[in-house]
Amino acid sequence: MIQDIYIRSPEDPNYVYGIYSHEDAIESIISKIRMILGTRQGQILGDVNFGVALEDLIFETRINKFDLEEKIRAQITQYISEASQYKISPKVSFGQTETYDYCIIDFFIDNNKILGILVK
Repeated sequence: MIQDIYIRSPEDPNYVYGIYSHEDAIESIISKIRMILGTRQGQILGDVNFGVALEDLIFETRINKFDLEEKIRAQITQYISEASQYKISPKVSFGQTETYDYCIIDFFIDNNKILGILVK
């Protein structure tokens, strides 16, 4: 297996100090999901379709959870090669409190939750 750069943040509860690279397929999938979600389409030279523009889509009034899940799923299929070996599924839910709206995106690999993203 090819080694990937370890990109977890020290604020991540699963961060491991002193690790700079890894060979774990699940860790690679998590890294790729984070890159897809954190990139706006058009930011990558040579591939203007890469990215989800997550914050733009979440606060767009015309997007629903099914459309957002489909956009994320399409990116996973196209840009995460491990998707041919693992079933990677996003599940989107929207909510609100008295002071703000939010979106939670949970990611499952082979029906096991591996990542949760909160955008508010």
